Amino acid sequence: MVKGAPLNLAAMPGSPQAAELVRAQQELRFSPAMEAEYVRTHLLGSRLLIRVTCVLAAVLSIARAVEQTAAGFPVGGPAAALAVVTIASVLLASLAWSSAFERHFLPVARVIVPIRNVVVAGCITAAAAEGQREMLMILPVLLFGPFFFLGLSYRTALFTGVLTAVSFVVHATLAGLALPVALRAITFLLIALAGCALAARHLERLSRTTFLETRLISQLAQHDTLTGTKNRRVFDEHLARLWPQAVTEGRTIAIVLIDVDHFKAYNDCYGHQAGDVTLRRIAECLQSLVRGPLDVLSRYGGEEFVAMLYDVDTDQAVALADRVRRGVHELGMEHRGSRTSATITISVGVAVIEPSAARTPRGALQLADQALYAAKVGGRNRVRVMNETDYGMLVTGVFDKQPGAARA
Repeated sequence: MVKGAPLNLAAMPGSPQAAELVRAQQELRFSPAMEAEYVRTHLLGSRLLIRVTCVLAAVLSIARAVEQTAAGFPVGGPAAALAVVTIASVLLASLAWSSAFERHFLPVARVIVPIRNVVVAGCITAAAAEGQREMLMILPVLLFGPFFFLGLSYRTALFTGVLTAVSFVVHATLAGLALPVALRAITFLLIALAGCALAARHLERLSRTTFLETRLISQLAQHDTLTGTKNRRVFDEHLARLWPQAVTEGRTIAIVLIDVDHFKAYNDCYGHQAGDVTLRRIAECLQSLVRGPLDVLSRYGGEEFVAMLYDVDTDQAVALADRVRRGVHELGMEHRGSRTSATITISVGVAVIEPSAARTPRGALQLADQALYAAKVGGRNRVRVMNETDYGMLVTGVFDKQPGAARA
């Protein structure tokens, strides 16, 4: 794909990422499952930044506690507030570096960070009222963590920022902070809040769009662009990966090889654009072969499709294959060039075997190819199956073919 070229979302009707982009081009709001995936990806990608930020916050809070203790500040409200800030910061730093980071950091941070900011804003205001006005410079810094460094969502960060501003106003009033000083401080705080909110919203929109488009590009690399099914490379890799698993678990694998009957004649009669439409409709019909997460349907080349079905017996595989064969026939797509039927039909070869160390995925595919060949020789528009016994007949990888049999 050319860098900067827009993604053709209409060409990916089955993609949840494409659906999200179409539904929310301006304000991205993901479905619950997609939102959970995005949050996890964003959190893991920001882990180092979060860890460093949490450690710095913990170190600063501990240093402040030591400083105030050495200065002999009175017990009571200030001591309790500083204790809350220190404990909260140490807890977040501990979670950020623990094995529970992925599961528990965000739920805890969503609660602790707003509370900590409210308390810190009060501490800063109290210090400023006692003459340490340089502490007011820290107020805008309180916004950077929630918006940019702690992995929080935009809404949580904005909520935290608003609470921080409100806390400052309330504490400034209660502490009797000089009005000119308070007005300058709240003005700078609100300007910082507005700037952080705008920047963070832009970055979140960009992050969410990039998240979806990255996955769409990955999908495009795995799918046949015409039919939307997986491509041959993905099928071959999937079969090779599942083969040893089936050996270990003692499961069967069924290879279903499908060929559109007389498709060259169809293209010659109706044109290639009509042929493309027909292949897409057939692919939609064939999707019913895929029942579980380990099954896969692929366009195998030209007018051929192939499916791998995990843990099915011969009867189940044949029933599924015959159902899609009848489904394609019942689409009723005219085919004047066919010598088999007045409408589009398919021939299906099925191979059902139990993988073992002595057998290979390539042998299973060859067996399915022989079953497809038998279906074509037998008159097309039918299903033929080969199984364990037939596998033993594979000597050089192919059966003896009857002369004159056409594959078109």
